[in-house]
Amino acid sequence: MKMNKIQVVDGTGRIIGPSIFSPRSGAVAVELADGESETVVPKNLIIATGSRPRRLEGLPYDEVNIVTSDEALDWESRPSSILIIGGGVIGVEWASMLSDFGTDVTLIETAERLLPGEDKDIGAELSKALAKRGVKVITGASLDPASCMVTDSGVSAVVQVKGEECTLTAEKMLVSVGRQGNVENLGLENTDIKTDKGFILVNAHTLQTGEPHIYGIGDCIGGVQLAHAAMHEAAIAVQHVLGGKPKRAMDRDIPRAIYSRPEAAAIGWTEADAKANGFEVKTAKLPLRVLGKALVYGESDGFVKVVADAASGDLLGVHLVGAHATELIAEASLAKLLDAVPWEIGRTIHPHPTLSEAMQEVMSALDGSAAHS
Repeated sequence: MKMNKIQVVDGTGRIIGPSIFSPRSGAVAVELADGESETVVPKNLIIATGSRPRRLEGLPYDEVNIVTSDEALDWESRPSSILIIGGGVIGVEWASMLSDFGTDVTLIETAERLLPGEDKDIGAELSKALAKRGVKVITGASLDPASCMVTDSGVSAVVQVKGEECTLTAEKMLVSVGRQGNVENLGLENTDIKTDKGFILVNAHTLQTGEPHIYGIGDCIGGVQLAHAAMHEAAIAVQHVLGGKPKRAMDRDIPRAIYSRPEAAAIGWTEADAKANGFEVKTAKLPLRVLGKALVYGESDGFVKVVADAASGDLLGVHLVGAHATELIAEASLAKLLDAVPWEIGRTIHPHPTLSEAMQEVMSALDGSAAHS
């Protein structure tokens, strides 16, 4: 920041409306750490206020025994047992990590499978991997927030699974049911900026808000709430400020990464969503156990799956579970950017033995030419 001569104002900012400082909304009144105030008048403004964990209404959070992922980061010791509410990305990552640390984990998800936003094969594979390590995975379950109690021995809660109630107990409860944008107390009411479901509304391509000189990026605008998505959005906003004509990537063309064990990653359409959107799809799936490098690593669980349009041959989606999946997805991201079709990736020479061969093999498998098909 110092090297690039970036001015840093340390304080709490709030957007103010038209005033003597600026004829339009966008000036920022800053309450400084020492109690003084300062007004910053920018030509353009980018809002990047992030997000926070969403809370379940009616749940007796105490930030010690019943917590979100934020408070869990402050734990000074590992709980012996835990109930994790929510089987999305954050819930799966915490379940995987705490299980590795030796905690007795019960993971509860309302949907009929883990990671309902991802391809069903990813959810099934990670559910199997977690169960193999002793994690109790309960899907299709609904939690009664009013039933949650903190006792001398820990936390108890009643969940309903397929019409039957059961009481679960653990030392701690971690709630991971999504995130909401930090859009309060920013002075948005002094502007023409609109919000929807707790997120700032922006232009789909340039990330401009209802005020053309004010942009929104990152978690506070919703969409794919990942660091690399925010970095991409920041670059788009700055390029537009500087007079360029950039175009923001569609959410489904941003790679998604899950840092569990094994890792998972994906980009593009899931098989089910592609079908629901009218595509006639063809798929190929390759287990990692056929790769020598996976056997060398001793981590042969997982797969790579490709979804393509049967009519045009276009690449629609790639889905991986396994060692270094979050690294391997980068090739699929490049392929999407360049509009590469599966046979082109299949004919690209990959070194042997590597995990990257999985991408070449699964793409070749679509037309029956894979070495391990």
